[in-house]
Amino acid sequence: MNTLDDINKIEQLDPQGMLEVEENFYNQLLEGQKIAEAADLSQIAGKKYSGLVFVGMGGSGISGDIIASLAAHSAGVNLVAVKGYNLPAYVTKDWLVVASSYSGNTEETISCVKQAAGIGAAMLFITSGGKLKQLAADYDDVSLISLPSGYQPRGAFGYLFMPAYMALGRLGLIDTDAGDIQEGLDMVKQLGRQFNRNNPYEKNYAKQLAVMIGDRLPVVYGQEGYLGPIAYRWKCEINENAKTPCFWAQFPELNHNETVGWDRLAPVTKNFVLIIFTQQQGNKRIEARIEATRKLIEDNLGKVIEVPVKGKSRFARALSTLYTGDITSVYLALYHGVDPTPVEKIEKLKAELSKLD
Repeated sequence: MNTLDDINKIEQLDPQGMLEVEENFYNQLLEGQKIAEAADLSQIAGKKYSGLVFVGMGGSGISGDIIASLAAHSAGVNLVAVKGYNLPAYVTKDWLVVASSYSGNTEETISCVKQAAGIGAAMLFITSGGKLKQLAADYDDVSLISLPSGYQPRGAFGYLFMPAYMALGRLGLIDTDAGDIQEGLDMVKQLGRQFNRNNPYEKNYAKQLAVMIGDRLPVVYGQEGYLGPIAYRWKCEINENAKTPCFWAQFPELNHNETVGWDRLAPVTKNFVLIIFTQQQGNKRIEARIEATRKLIEDNLGKVIEVPVKGKSRFARALSTLYTGDITSVYLALYHGVDPTPVEKIEKLKAELSKLD
């Protein structure tokens, strides 16, 4: 029996249930949709904004990256994602600041929120509690979307992403197509059945991907647009769940630098696995770059895996590709006998930083 088909072993290795969280991703998205529909946006509705800035870090911040990339082709306002302590100087009171922190205590996000309040910008808070929820009562022009607690931020993506995406649609700041959203939900539901722990290795693509990665160091190649942040999400999930180094880049930018970087250190890079997203309906020049790049560098790699991007709409393709990476990272942890939930080094880092307060 493949290790990943041993249900008892999985339960022993995953006492806090990260795999169960991923198996329930479809339901989380549905709940996130309901949260968005019920959200009170009256404090920030009916205003004309010249820009939209997402502030958030890690598992809380990635939803802003993905929303910005999905909406970039149709949004009538500037879209910016900030990963740090400071808002750019060009963000003014005419912008809407979307602050996402699952815990509500992310210090970089709180810093940006205080700056936004200082310039009088309207804000949308998305959180399960903490300081951010407290600040919602202190500031004017703030709408709050409260999330269920009890998850790791990276395991709450459906709650963090769906309410933000749909709320911004309700505000008329981005285009949200009901048909595209339904296609995305249907695809995640279908993939959830395929990726479930009870579906054996021979029929489970996520388990197969985890085994193909094995002990190799993964490098994930996305593409310009929404597949760039999705590649970054794969990197972060492999880092946090599988406790494994992982790197990412995106076409076409990587062809102007990283492609040459595979010339040396073949004895080292033979222990790397390259994961490339491919799509039949994609940009033909990007697909040509992918094929040519693979031929140029594959001899210096241990393995190349092409992950097909599935779905008709951009929304469905983004969700299905993200979900494949999320649950694969958990199976990668379990394959190596690692508990996917704890992030001890991050907690130790936060403890060190708290000494500065």
